[in-house]
Amino acid sequence: MIYKQTNKVAGFEALARLHVENIGHISPIEFIEIAERKLLIADLGMVILNEACTFIQELHSQGFKDITIAINISIIQLLRDDFIDNVQQIIQTNHIPMGTIEFEITETVLLKNFDIINKKLETLASMGILIALDDFGTGFSSFARLSELQINTVKIDKFFIDKITSHEETQLITADIISMSHKLGLNVVAEGVETNEQNDYLKRHACDIIQGYLISKPRSKQESLAFLIHYQ
Repeated sequence: MIYKQTNKVAGFEALARLHVENIGHISPIEFIEIAERKLLIADLGMVILNEACTFIQELHSQGFKDITIAINISIIQLLRDDFIDNVQQIIQTNHIPMGTIEFEITETVLLKNFDIINKKLETLASMGILIALDDFGTGFSSFARLSELQINTVKIDKFFIDKITSHEETQLITADIISMSHKLGLNVVAEGVETNEQNDYLKRHACDIIQGYLISKPRSKQESLAFLIHYQ
């Protein structure tokens, strides 16, 4: 993820990957669904959080102290009674500073559990964890609801970013989403940015951060560190 106005690296998003010997790489779409169905997603989430904390420590040892690591969180994790305590324990054990971990939730997480989830998000925020609403614009959320939600960031779904290269600018609402989000005091991330045309549009309309293949394809931790050193 890149800050649009300064062109500096803002952070990375942690992506789960699975490689099985004699089978090869397994799609996240496949193994994440299985993990949720078998009620293993909470344990997997803690593994990913631990890995993210380890990476943050490595970044700090290299002098990069203002990089955020974003982690996707499922409704199964959020609704567990021990989720907050487990997160707090991992962060304290790894001595992770406030503002370096960001949890991403999707709009569908809020469908039936808005008040419960929002209260948990408030607790996480009090622990110094940033909260982002992922894939914004394709679910049920309204801007009225956003004003009530305990989040720092909205991530505009790739659906709207793709339209930048296929529609006239007068037909686009991406700039309106950015403007209205800013009026609510929220940061805005554009997902799935792949072309310079999209990049230029987002810069003109003051999008805070861009994310996508225009910057980098998914990388391992060591590749990400090398990318960061080279980029900066």
